Order: sequence, then structure tokens, then C-alpha cells
Amino acid sequence: MKKVLKVILGIVLSIVLVLGLLYGLFIYMIEYHVETVAKESYYEYEVVMQSVGAPLFFSSADGRLLLKKNDTIINKMDFTLSDDGGSIREDVWSVSWYKDHVGVVIQGTEQDDTLYNLYYNGKTNSSVVNGQDAITTQGDMANNNADEIRKELRMVADYLHYDDIDYGISAKGWMYATVYNKDGVTRHLNYYETHEHEYVYQETKNGYTTILGFYKIENGQVIDEHTTSWH
Repeated sequence: MKKVLKVILGIVLSIVLVLGLLYGLFIYMIEYHVETVAKESYYEYEVVMQSVGAPLFFSSADGRLLLKKNDTIINKMDFTLSDDGGSIREDVWSVSWYKDHVGVVIQGTEQDDTLYNLYYNGKTNSSVVNGQDAITTQGDMANNNADEIRKELRMVADYLHYDDIDYGISAKGWMYATVYNKDGVTRHLNYYETHEHEYVYQETKNGYTTILGFYKIENGQVIDEHTTSWH
């Protein structure tokens, strides 16, 4: 009889142990598990988006942004995604690189688009991106002479012998132009915000962005500055 009780007790304890392990694993996956879901590089810098835990049913999802320099973390920000129970994934972010920081816009169906700025000096800030400003030339873009920038982007594209270009608005509200997008290679012209009438020609391939050149507009003419370095 005692042997039977020991066997039964052993079985019960085993079941309790297994259930406890499964519960612990469930809590870990829901609350603490960290997974890298997307990353983008720019010279020695890299921005990484991670999921932290997992959304339960239709709850929000927690995420984290890491800014690295030469594989060393120099900045980070936490964020929450409200996307009808959707998880943190690559298609909810868009990245724009600047001279002193990287801007990441997080988009969810149940929230306003939110811009997270991670600066190379460790500073951070975030703000809501108004939907109208993101798709038109209203608001900040009006102050940034959108029509003139569009015209000058067209001039530089013509100088580089590109016929078909697509315009867009960066995370910070500046207009840019995509001049080439084939076979996993994208080339774009970005307004150099700290230098008036100057544009950065960049190429992105396999997640890495390189500068191909700088061009400025002087007296209605495109001038090749013959440099690939920030200045």
C-alpha cells in the first residue's frame, strides 16, 4: 500500500513540477523574453528593434530600441505598440538617419504614429507624428520650403540622370526622393538639414547605407562637392 501511495505521490509531484515549469515558461515568454526583430545600419551605427515579452490576446506589445556604435550600445528607448494585439515586427517601424541622431517612427492601428529620436550623445526624445504632416507638405514642411526642396531634388536627380523618382517625407518631416529601387538596392536624395540647398546622395543595400556624394544648388546650378564625408 505504501509503495502505491509513493508512486501516486511521485506522479502527482511530477505533474505539478511539469505544470510549474510550463507556467514559468509561459510567464517568461509573455513578460520577459527579448527577441531582435529588425535592425538597420548606417556606417558604424546600428539601430535595433526588439520585442519584450509578447502581447496577450488583444493587449499592447512592449518593445525596445537600441542604438549601437561599433556593436556597443550607446542609447536605448522603450516603447509600447497598440496594434490590435499585433506583435512587434519589422513593418511597424521606419528609420531615418541624421547627422546627430536616428529617428524611428512606430506605427500601430490603435495609436498615433510616434517618433522616437535617439541621439549619438545619449539624449532621447519622442513625439506624436500628426498624420497629415506625414503625408503632405503642411506643418513643418511648409516652414521648410517644401516646394523649393522638391524642385531642387528634381534638379539633382536630373544631374545624376535619373528620370523616375518618388518623393516621401522623412521621420523628421523633411522631403526626400527615391531615385533608384531595384534588386534590393535603394538610392535616395535627402535634404541636408544643417546646410541650405544641399543634398546627400545615399545608397542602401543589405541593410547598410553609404554616402555616394553631396550636391548643392548655387545660382540655379547643381554643384558636385566631390566628397562622401559629413561636413
